[in-house]
Amino acid sequence: MPYNIIGCASDDPDPYDYYVSFFNKNNTEVKGYEPFYYTNYRFLYHEEEPVSTSDITSAEWVGYGSNSFTTKDARAFIVDYARKDLSNLYFHLEKSQPLQLPDSVNNNGMTKFFMTGKDLEALGYIMYAKQVEPNVTGGWTSWDPIERDTAKMGKLIKNGQQLHAVAKNNAIKLRFAYQVLRLAHYSKRYAECLRLYDELVKPNTTPSVLQDLCVGLKAGALMRLDRKAEAAVIFSQLFSKSELKRVSNYMSFDWCVKRFDEPNRNACLALCKTNEDKANLLGLFALGSNRDELTALKKIYQLSPNAALLEILTIREMNKLEEYYFTPALQFEKGAKQASINYNTIDRNDTTYIAFGKETKEMVAFCQQAISNKAVNNKGLYALAAAHAALISGDYANARKLLDDAKKLKLTSKLQDQWAMSNLLLTINTKENIDVVFEKQLLPSLKWLEKKAATDEEYARFYRRLFTDVLSAKYKKTSNAKEVLCIGVADWINKEYVKDGWGYFGPGALTILRYQMTAPQVEQLIQLVESKKLSDFEQYLVTHNSFSKDDVNDVAGTTWLRQFDFATAEKWFAKVSPAYYKQDPYTTYLAGNPFADLIEDTHAPTKQDTVKYTKLSFARKMWGLEQEAKTMKEPDRQAKAYYELAKGLYQMSYWGNSWLLVHYDWSGNDGLHGANDLQPGDKEYYGVYKAEEYYKKAFDLSTDKNFKARCLFMMAKCDQKQIPVPSYSQYKDYSDYENAQKIYSKNIMTNKERFPILAKEYSTTAFYKQAFNTCSYLKDFVTKKK
Repeated sequence: MPYNIIGCASDDPDPYDYYVSFFNKNNTEVKGYEPFYYTNYRFLYHEEEPVSTSDITSAEWVGYGSNSFTTKDARAFIVDYARKDLSNLYFHLEKSQPLQLPDSVNNNGMTKFFMTGKDLEALGYIMYAKQVEPNVTGGWTSWDPIERDTAKMGKLIKNGQQLHAVAKNNAIKLRFAYQVLRLAHYSKRYAECLRLYDELVKPNTTPSVLQDLCVGLKAGALMRLDRKAEAAVIFSQLFSKSELKRVSNYMSFDWCVKRFDEPNRNACLALCKTNEDKANLLGLFALGSNRDELTALKKIYQLSPNAALLEILTIREMNKLEEYYFTPALQFEKGAKQASINYNTIDRNDTTYIAFGKETKEMVAFCQQAISNKAVNNKGLYALAAAHAALISGDYANARKLLDDAKKLKLTSKLQDQWAMSNLLLTINTKENIDVVFEKQLLPSLKWLEKKAATDEEYARFYRRLFTDVLSAKYKKTSNAKEVLCIGVADWINKEYVKDGWGYFGPGALTILRYQMTAPQVEQLIQLVESKKLSDFEQYLVTHNSFSKDDVNDVAGTTWLRQFDFATAEKWFAKVSPAYYKQDPYTTYLAGNPFADLIEDTHAPTKQDTVKYTKLSFARKMWGLEQEAKTMKEPDRQAKAYYELAKGLYQMSYWGNSWLLVHYDWSGNDGLHGANDLQPGDKEYYGVYKAEEYYKKAFDLSTDKNFKARCLFMMAKCDQKQIPVPSYSQYKDYSDYENAQKIYSKNIMTNKERFPILAKEYSTTAFYKQAFNTCSYLKDFVTKKK
């Protein structure tokens, strides 16, 4: 199965932004290792080679031509131009045939080099290489198996050997040898590939990148001949030697080894001749691992303290600590009893969580050892890794000491930024509660972080996560409205600065506002947002935010509406700009008449939708009906007021045509599950208890038998909605869930309290006949009774 399948699942988390991280993946000056940064959701961080093989091999021709043309000329001549044009040039030089070339080829500096020097051997090689290329292209990222014409490739091998034999220039001979090796390898003539390497390449000492490319082909042949340990060592050497085909060499290495098998590691290490080779090979074993690799880091450090891979692996290990320990630790700190690691739900006693927590302390000790070694060049990286690991582990005193010590070292500009980031994080974490004085001290650092976010997406993620995972948690402890403001800032940051990513983020500010906050909490937020005496820090939160005052006022009115406080709801809805509801008609426009008198539940338009209501006008009418119901003296008129109230309550529920009055989305999988998983107002939204109470009052007050029948039927509908819907999460076995569903289906079709009375005492009413012919539940009940 091709590895590129790994990155194609559309519903997977963003592979670059799914855990809480504040340690920059770019904290090294070592170049060419970006594809191997840490992510647990892709095999590689990205698949692009650090350098282009075509660019490098083409550039070598500039030296061959004594710098008489440019690298751009060379690449165009070698890669882009058609063989027929080069053939035209060749026969013009050899046989003085007429020269007919496109202007682009004719004006190329390399063309002029051949016109002047008449180097037919080199030009002949380029023409041969263009014949070979279509037969050897295609790689590990291909979706479909590559079909190759092995017979044609065999003829080209023979032709290449002949051209190699007559070539006089060793540089050209090496190039012919390279093409012949490619043909042998990709036509699966692996033993011949090894023989040709020994015969054609090994004796040729011409310096060229083709030497390494030929060694890679040799290693590939060894792998196919099941000499995988030998091949793995060669691929690791090529990987570490240069950026050329680094991704390809790593992929080939990975196909050779069993990454997590210790005996396999040891078998490969036994073939290495130098400590440097051992360090590089062990580094490749650790490079693709999502496990604790600190033991491997320690061995690499002993073998080669300045191995380039050691810096990359140290950063990867820090990111793993952030994913496996720091991220769930923050969730536990917020009060969660469970957290998630790599799709697995864990608690504080999870062995992986505990193991990585232990590693944070061991990481501090390892980095301190590296700092004390005079042979280590980049001490600043290890100093900041030690400080950050101490911070993650909660050892704030040691983290402060380590950060202060790191400040004394010579830090690169990247590490200076990391110091500032870790220092900011530490400063916030050591503060139990955030007060006004501390907010003032914090603001300059937030502005610095915003400036960084504008040019560096990694810092944009840090900036966002500081608000979602650190600052919001601090305010949550004191039930401060600034908690949701922090989430709103994070939403704004995500939109402004983070490309295509949402990350391991949780609900946005509007979702929290709309579903998780009580009316008093929303009012506290409004007081803050509308205050005329905001501090600079508060002003920063309000102006850098994803939600508006209209959003907050709408939510305030809606939360009071859920609590059936219509007078207060009206007050807040009156503050919302009318234009606000036109901006997002999907979530705010009321299509149905909330006072429609419907027998069947529907969200589709009906003939009764002759009046358009807004949230404001609905709240106003409901408040008026409440006053009418309380003050009316005539029982029948009072009954009608209660009935109208009940209709409004029912239609604004999950089942009604105007659910948008109190909710912002709707799913066909919802229903009343139980008290444990309900948000504020949801019990009434799904269970319509208050609506049933008012239908009952209308029933008791009325003397009109047809009206009473209508009330009784609606009470039965409310009864039906109060039967808990089975949730799959409530059952261990699917069979238990299926049985619960069957029982639920049976219960909602039977109304033992209301239907018997309706059928016995009101069967002669006009409404009963209408309901019997409309409602299948009532018809089934009556039919079965008979």
